[in-house]
Amino acid sequence: GQRVDVSMQTAVVWTLMNATPFPPLHGVNVERDGAFRSRGSLAVRQVFACADGHASAIMSPATLAGIAEWMDEGGEGPLWLRRTDWREEWSVALSAAAEADPDAVERFYAVQSEVEKFFAARSKRALYDRALSHRLLIAPCQTVEDIARCDQLAARDFWRELDVPELAAPLAHLGPFIKMSETPIQIARPAPKLGEHNREILSAPKSAKAAAPQSADSPDNTPPANGEPKPPTAARRYPFDGVRILDFTWVGVGPITIKHLADFGADVIRIESASRLDVLRNGAPFKGGEPGINRSQFSANYNTSKRGLGLNLALPEGRELARRLIREWRPDIIAESFTPRVMPGWGLGYDDVRRVVPDVIYFSTCQLGQTGPRAAYAGFGQLAGALAGFYRVTGWPDRDPAGPYGAYSDFVNPPNAAAAIAAALEYRRRTGRGQRLDLSQYECAAHFLAPAIMDCLANGEILNRRGNQDDEAAPHGVYPCADRERKYTGDGKSWIAIAVSEDSQWRALCELMRRPGLASDPRFADPNARRANQAELDAAISEWTSPQDARALMDELQANGVPAGAVQSQADLWEDPQIAHRGFFQWLEHAECGPMPYDGLTYHLSKTPGALRAPQALIGQHNAEILREILGMDEAAAANLLAAGVLEVS
Repeated sequence: GQRVDVSMQTAVVWTLMNATPFPPLHGVNVERDGAFRSRGSLAVRQVFACADGHASAIMSPATLAGIAEWMDEGGEGPLWLRRTDWREEWSVALSAAAEADPDAVERFYAVQSEVEKFFAARSKRALYDRALSHRLLIAPCQTVEDIARCDQLAARDFWRELDVPELAAPLAHLGPFIKMSETPIQIARPAPKLGEHNREILSAPKSAKAAAPQSADSPDNTPPANGEPKPPTAARRYPFDGVRILDFTWVGVGPITIKHLADFGADVIRIESASRLDVLRNGAPFKGGEPGINRSQFSANYNTSKRGLGLNLALPEGRELARRLIREWRPDIIAESFTPRVMPGWGLGYDDVRRVVPDVIYFSTCQLGQTGPRAAYAGFGQLAGALAGFYRVTGWPDRDPAGPYGAYSDFVNPPNAAAAIAAALEYRRRTGRGQRLDLSQYECAAHFLAPAIMDCLANGEILNRRGNQDDEAAPHGVYPCADRERKYTGDGKSWIAIAVSEDSQWRALCELMRRPGLASDPRFADPNARRANQAELDAAISEWTSPQDARALMDELQANGVPAGAVQSQADLWEDPQIAHRGFFQWLEHAECGPMPYDGLTYHLSKTPGALRAPQALIGQHNAEILREILGMDEAAAANLLAAGVLEVS
């Protein structure tokens, strides 16, 4: 056994997408901007009002072309927009507009305005249906009621109804966060009442363990996977030493999931294509501010400790080489994140692979899962976040939904997915049997709104945006503090979050404010009264916090039992003493860029600690090594494949 030490702080830092390296690389923070995302001087709308709510959209060239085609069908929108070749023009126009070219800026906002008007005349369902049928990057900002009535979830048998003795009818629960073909997650009983099973547990006879525990230096005598001997437990530096993974995933959820195993010892070969790039390789921030497919920290952060094989799977020869790798290397795990049609279409689907490697663990993740009427829906985490309800509930009630920054579902899903893969590995260790894992990013992310979804199912309540208000705590808000000098970004605003949930905390806060009379003031005597007079309460607290240093005030409040936290920008994180103590941020030497900043591990294992064992590989960086080691291929043969475009390098 060993100790597992999880930092909630750094786990949440991982939900910041690409924000953390902006201060050391570009000297700026990513700032909040509601329903928009900044691109240079542009305010790019990501949330659009529609006839019955809101939708989120990514204005890619293909999506704009699809919207223009849709406009043309009904004769809507200006002719110039409907006749524009967006696949040719939009990327160039957007780049020019971001650089503040006046004509390009004017054209950008004209396009965005027309899309706003077009969306406003359509329902969320109409936009969603069109997105599915024409592969557009549009998703409804679903309410918890939309989720409760979702046809995709119903078709995938997502819901579970459990009998609760106190209720007249069964209570609907969210189902398993992942589908596992051999070991499906079972939700056997509702949450227990306090002490409900005391007698059952305390009176149960002690049972002997099925087998004596192995000592730390005894060999693992379970059936070896793939017919190859495993090293003794004591010889392993990392928990996943000896595990082989062929990683076909791209963008966020898949790469981050497999990174969990790679950083803890798995031998991961990541297959990438230079002709069909992982889109994150073109995403900021870049080393030295210079764009380039090997200079992006965005994708680099998600792919540490992996080897890189550049392979063009669009060619039959590329797919055959992948199949040969599977036959010869016999990976323990295959991971992919395409829509359901892609891998089977390449002859690399689960049924294809398990004919060659019967005990393979085959992990698939996509927006809506491998089955159901909307399984073919393609998109990114921003859209899954909208589908899973996060946009509807984030922001202020009198404004458009803000949504969490970036592709939120891309960062809450991977720890769950990695746990499921670890469980599948343990099942295979005991039984010799592999299985198929089907992670719907939508289903898994919805679990993070489970209380609100169940409140809708049971009581018909629909959660809406409400700023910083909380059901229990009051005050519960964010208050201004004195400006603060930062290493990477200079002087700037600071804030502090305060969350009072007990009367003793409220009295302590009033004492620290040197206004003890507030504790007995009828306007603030209890949480309901404080919520009813929130504006006056917030004004009083803000007056007290405004001249103070956020971190010093946090320490003082915490020392007196008042829950508080400095509201940290990304630049603040780089100076946070707790984050520094845990060695979270790290610099790795990259083959092209030199030192590059990386987010580190969110949990520490006492006996088998993980490590960022290598920076992200260049595309094809390990081609020769992999082909020689696994396939016995000499340099001349590899060179021929490179010349033919089968192998690729960046």
